[in-house]
Amino acid sequence: MDDRLVIQKLIQDLLQKKGDTRRFSDMDLLFTNGRLSSADALDVVVVLEEKYGLDFSDGFDRDQIDSVANILALIGQR
Repeated sequence: MDDRLVIQKLIQDLLQKKGDTRRFSDMDLLFTNGRLSSADALDVVVVLEEKYGLDFSDGFDRDQIDSVANILALIGQR
């Protein structure tokens, strides 16, 4: 499965846990617009660390993971 599909599925699963079944685009700001919470950010970070080897031990800027597009850009920088 390509990275885009993996990340879209992750976000979709997080939204569905909240009962949010609305569609989203790769550019939608999911944290800024309140669709995802800071607890969800931790879930995203854990997946990025485990699956992609990213290191967030020094912290992270929420904007880096605010959209599918931003997450893909972050993965691309590794």
